[in-house]
Amino acid sequence: MGMNVRPTFAYLVLILALTALSGCGEQASAGKAGLFVDDSTQAFLKSEFEDTKACGNFEKGAFEEVSITIMPPTFPCKHYAGGCSGEYVNPNHLKVGSLYVWRHEVIHYLLDLNRGDPDAAHQSILFKNCI
Repeated sequence: MGMNVRPTFAYLVLILALTALSGCGEQASAGKAGLFVDDSTQAFLKSEFEDTKACGNFEKGAFEEVSITIMPPTFPCKHYAGGCSGEYVNPNHLKVGSLYVWRHEVIHYLLDLNRGDPDAAHQSILFKNCI
């Protein structure tokens, strides 16, 4: 009543060979050196901009009008001695050290554009309701 191990071993080898050839770990040619931002990141930023604008019921302001700079997670700024993770610089510069602060900086921009005050003191309820 001995079990024939050869067919089982053959099936195991076949499965391993098919797995190795299935494209897992596909090789690609080397990318061009440099820093690139994927189109999906721009789409994300635009969508979040539009959602923030709608949340605050702002009339003025378009994503295409802002200048966006991707910064290190914390960078020197005039507002805090320890640095900032995001900064709005009038008239249309948004610096972000993390995509998590994007909506916050958009609120500053839209408040300034629509109400003439970016609310540096963060008194607007929009900083709670629209982020």
